[in-house]
Amino acid sequence: MKRWLLLLWLLVPLPVIVWHFGPGQKWLARDRTWVLIRQARQAEVQQNWADAENLYHEAAAAIGNSDPAARMRLDLALVRNRYRQGSAVEAVDGADRILSDRQFVEQPPDFQREARELAGRIHYYAAWVMRLEGARRDLWMEEAELARQNYRLLTEAGFAAGNSPFAQTQQTNLELSVRLERMSMSELLARRLPEEGQGLSGQGLSEQMAKRRGQRGDQPGVGQNDEGPPASGAGTTRFPGGPGS
Repeated sequence: MKRWLLLLWLLVPLPVIVWHFGPGQKWLARDRTWVLIRQARQAEVQQNWADAENLYHEAAAAIGNSDPAARMRLDLALVRNRYRQGSAVEAVDGADRILSDRQFVEQPPDFQREARELAGRIHYYAAWVMRLEGARRDLWMEEAELARQNYRLLTEAGFAAGNSPFAQTQQTNLELSVRLERMSMSELLARRLPEEGQGLSGQGLSEQMAKRRGQRGDQPGVGQNDEGPPASGAGTTRFPGGPGS
């Protein structure tokens, strides 16, 4: 009897060990991920974009591919922080990859809105900067059109959902993107580039985009089947007002 009790006592830790090196590792990775995400969000609040990016990278490595939805949110956070640090081409490519992902349409509406809002802002300011750099019309118009398409989709979705304040904000952004396409160069030069777009300047953005011309093309999810005139397009906030808008 004592022998059986001793054997039972020795076997008690076995399930714990099995759990720790099996499913337990997934839970530990998930816990570690959320700790890193909270730290990254705090760094963003303090506008420590580089620190936030590093923390998001750690979180992405911790979670791996075990949670595709969470991984896509982390990818979006990385794009946001690249953009805030002025890495224009990486931000443009990252936003395009997310919207082109076949799983994008399966994501919650709030995530789709956030991703399109960010993509719209990136493309809008990229177009503005490229115009200032003297880029060919077809190059900067591609960015302006991608901005307009995202804002149009967001505006229509907002009105369809009965969210008038959101839709009206997106419609304002849409109108600004259309104005950017139509204004003359003298009008553009008379306006101050908003601070948000200033981080994209001084990188030779036009030259970099010209080198990759034709590599983006018809990507699903970026509004390629956008027929007809502009309708009522991104963001939970308007572009900065005043002379810089």
